[in-house]
Amino acid sequence: MMEGRVLLTETESKEIVKEAGIAVTDTRLAGSKAEAVSLSNQMGYPVVMKIASKDIVHKSDAGGVKVGLKTPEEAEKAYDEIHRSISQKHPEAVIQGVTVQKAARPGTEVIIGMSKDAQFGPVLMFGLGVYGSSF
Repeated sequence: MMEGRVLLTETESKEIVKEAGIAVTDTRLAGSKAEAVSLSNQMGYPVVMKIASKDIVHKSDAGGVKVGLKTPEEAEKAYDEIHRSISQKHPEAVIQGVTVQKAARPGTEVIIGMSKDAQFGPVLMFGLGVYGSSF
């Protein structure tokens, strides 16, 4: 975790946003490959898997995100690839597991962040993007 900062996991962040009445994708934490595949089967394909660690802020850059997984075999492979990449790029990271979520339909993506800057004080970051898929 970054010194002096609180970083929420994706699951924790989504719970807060959900409590505020904003719809979010159902995201569940899997502690093993078998559990990740089971959750993927329960949710229905395609799914997205992401590493769950407070020590890894930029999950995509670390190889910790796999999208558009369409079969149990793809889910198994993705789980292994995520863990292999993280062990190489962030061997010191504490891993809570892998999150599994149903792939969202194409639409507008939102990112929100907050920090406290030494010069400016509280800073809020808000961004929009377009999420498209070829799933």
